Parts: sequence; structure tokens; C-alpha cells
Amino acid sequence: MKLALIGLGAINRAVAVGMAGQAEMVALTRSGAEAPEVMAVSDLSALRAFAPDLVVEAAGHGAARAYLPDLLAAGIDVLMASVGVLADPETEAAFRAAPAHGAQLTIPAGAIGGLDLLAALPKNSLRAVRYTGIKPPAAWAGSPAAGGRDLSALDGPVTLFEGTARQAALRFPRNANVAATLALAGAGFDKTEARLVADPDAAGNSHAYDVISDTAEMTFSVRARPSDTPGTSATTAMSLLRAIRNRDAAWVV
Repeated sequence: MKLALIGLGAINRAVAVGMAGQAEMVALTRSGAEAPEVMAVSDLSALRAFAPDLVVEAAGHGAARAYLPDLLAAGIDVLMASVGVLADPETEAAFRAAPAHGAQLTIPAGAIGGLDLLAALPKNSLRAVRYTGIKPPAAWAGSPAAGGRDLSALDGPVTLFEGTARQAALRFPRNANVAATLALAGAGFDKTEARLVADPDAAGNSHAYDVISDTAEMTFSVRARPSDTPGTSATTAMSLLRAIRNRDAAWVV
């Protein structure tokens, strides 16, 4: 497999380690970061010249918006981590134009699970999808969540945001990709509720959601250790690796 990575932060460094010896890899990165068996390229044209079988994006909303529609339009499959960028209607429209060019955009479960069942439920059967994300204060540093407060001084959990998944994804691009993924799998951005919490006692990043539908009711929760980046769950890279390996697997579960 020829694999191209956009970004070499905590997620794609873990992907590179996991795919070492199994794929030929290049990475488009401006940070100077390095990863084993990965050749750095400086621009999108060099990445396209590599002729990748799959592009794995984990570089944030700006990079996803700038690079991925062009790659999809060129017929190149994309696995995207920065799902929240699709909360912007114009960006979502640009991405949805891609199937006419033969490429596939894959949105992995990322930090959570249970999406297979949520996505299988008929959309018109969904009555409520409610998500709660809880992270330690350090995970919210530098985000609008701080609101001028010293989050490091919290002595208990504080709800930083309550609203729709669309509002959460647009306001907190580094911390609400899970809410966006749930929205796309289920009831949509404007009918998925999201609550974001900072908790000084949180041992990791917790994600939980409840679904009420005419077909089934479900509850899912996970507490994952963070990656090298406090706001990113280690399970995110594992989810991407599974999606990559499934492309060549004889059996897929």
C-alpha cells in the first residue's frame, strides 16, 4: 500500500508507527516532525505525484478544508480525522461533490464506538442523540472554552458548552470531532445534542452518548487515555489504523 499522511502530529505519528513495514509512506507536514519510514513532502503536488492509494488526514480543520476536496476530486481516497470541518455547510457541500469523481471519503469512528449500529438505524426513527465529552482542563487550553477563566484552577467539573453538534464542531474544532462524527452517522448536525465538560479529576478523555429511536435505544461510553496531545484520545489513531488495514483484509469485522 502507498499511504500519504497529512500532518504528523500525535495521531499520524501513531499511524506511521503502526504501518511501518506494511506501507510505503510520505507525509505532508510543515512542522518539521518526523516518523519512522516516512518521507516528508512539502506541498500537495508532491503528495499527488506519489500516487497514494489512500490519504490519511489528521492535521486540523484548516488542512482538511484546504487539501481534501482537491484530492477527492482527483479520485484519491481519503480517511479523515478532522470530521468537524463538515459542520460548515459550504465545506460539506464541497466534500459531497467528490463521489462523482470515483473517490471515497471514509469517516472513522475515531475516539468512540458503536457507530455501526447508530448508522444502521433509519434516520427517520431517531428521536434523540445526546453526546457528552469530558476532558481534563489541559485538553481545553487555548480553546474558546476557557473564556478568560483559569481552567487549571478548577476544583470540580464545569460544563463549557451545551448546544448542537454543529455549534460545538465550529466553536471547538480541536475538541468536538466526536460530536461531528455522531451527527454524520445519525440524526445530523442540528439534531444532535452536545455537552462539553472540563473536569480536573478526569483520568483521561471520556465520551458518552445516548440514542433513542423507534427501533432501539442505546448507550455507549468510553474513557480513553490521551495521546501525546492531551485533547486527543489514544483510541483515535487505533481507529484509523483499523480502517487502513481493513482495505486489504480478507475478512472485515
